[in-house]
Amino acid sequence: MWTNTFQEGLKIVGENISLSLPDGRQELFRLTDGAISSDATTGTLSKDQAGWRYDYRDGTSSLFDVQGRLIQRKVRGQVITITYPNLSTTKAKDGFGNTLTVSWNATKQPYLVDYNGSLKVEYLYDGGARLVSKKTTSQGLNRTRKYLYADSGNAGLMVGIIDEQGTRYATWTYDNQGRAISSEHANGAEKVSLAYNDDGSTTVTNEYGKQATYRFQVIQGIKRIVAIEGQPSPNCPSSNSTFTYDDQGLLTSKRDNNGNLTTYQYNARGLETSRTEAAGTAQARTITTDWHPTLFLPVQVSEPGRITRYQYDAEGRKTGETVTTR
Repeated sequence: MWTNTFQEGLKIVGENISLSLPDGRQELFRLTDGAISSDATTGTLSKDQAGWRYDYRDGTSSLFDVQGRLIQRKVRGQVITITYPNLSTTKAKDGFGNTLTVSWNATKQPYLVDYNGSLKVEYLYDGGARLVSKKTTSQGLNRTRKYLYADSGNAGLMVGIIDEQGTRYATWTYDNQGRAISSEHANGAEKVSLAYNDDGSTTVTNEYGKQATYRFQVIQGIKRIVAIEGQPSPNCPSSNSTFTYDDQGLLTSKRDNNGNLTTYQYNARGLETSRTEAAGTAQARTITTDWHPTLFLPVQVSEPGRITRYQYDAEGRKTGETVTTR
């Protein structure tokens, strides 16, 4: 099922809380004696008498009512207010008076989106709740994009897109485990093929015939790339990179094809505080970052030769920037 920003919300069952993110992922929390605990990697959840607040690492914040419904999103100081006129309608309004109205079907999928009454998008689904077409109407003109799915085996997976001109724009194929094995645009452009190896690695072949093998390690339930082994081809030299992570899955080092090593350090919030390029050499260059105590915004970046300081208002909007050479 497709997801969208307005499906962000909290589900609260006793002490257990799950946050549905706009991209379909979920973060899990536990409320014990007023304290919230979690292994969430995207941000921080807090609670007050009015409801809940989630602060993302990029500075975006979301407010939820006591029922867990999204009622406000704040992005770079711009506030979007969300209301619910009825059970099947969501209305969003920004600080400039623009409104976006979303109508939902019985399976909680959007079937009509209206922006200021001048732009409408209609979504059509099949019996399996799969999106099969999107019709956009603006200034009296209609444009339709269609989505294709496998007939059997991988029936829930998209195999193609037909664009507004009626051209097969994209094609995907899968193996019998539902894993993507190829992706291409019209006439085979930008074709990429994937092979899944017995050792858990994946070999990717690009449109020029160059192969690269990706090796992974599972940390905190997420597959992280630990090595890329690129084979040479007539058009490209070989390329190899390695990566290491801490117990939380944060990148701690990266070594590129030329042997250059970059190391990283983080604070308790998982924000990068130090990055050293060309580590271990005479050309080593370290950049340190100091962060706002509550917002996910840098207040000072120190690098060889200069220091940059940033100022923000209470809404997290940048109000000033100063650069000092040294």
